[in-house]
Amino acid sequence: MAKFQFRLQRVLDFREMAEEWAKNDYLERRAARLLAEQERVQIAGERKNAIGRGAESLDARRNLEMLLSRYDEEEAIQLRIIAELEEEEERAAEVWREKKQELEAMVKLRDKALEEWTLEDTRREQAELDEWAVLRRKAA
Repeated sequence: MAKFQFRLQRVLDFREMAEEWAKNDYLERRAARLLAEQERVQIAGERKNAIGRGAESLDARRNLEMLLSRYDEEEAIQLRIIAELEEEEERAAEVWREKKQELEAMVKLRDKALEEWTLEDTRREQAELDEWAVLRRKAA
């Protein structure tokens, strides 16, 4: 009995690799966004701690205002970075979805080809058995 060979196996293999690459790209971009969000939370925490310390003198009050202003700027910058990273993550997710659909289409083609091959192989085997049975009756 011959072994099943999918004639588009190389294409299927490539699509599997492309889907894996797209998934990894998406996961890297997601990790970068989560890291940026964590950094924003850290900035907000430092700002809250600075407010909690308070200021006793006028100089300390000025320094606190400058520090809070710096934290506000850093947080605004971080929010812009997060927004950009979210866009990149969404684009990467869309590419991953497309690659996944392409892969699923190839898998369906392979499954259909295997089903057809199995059916044909079963028919061929049955024909051989029928022929053997006829020859055996003639010999008996």
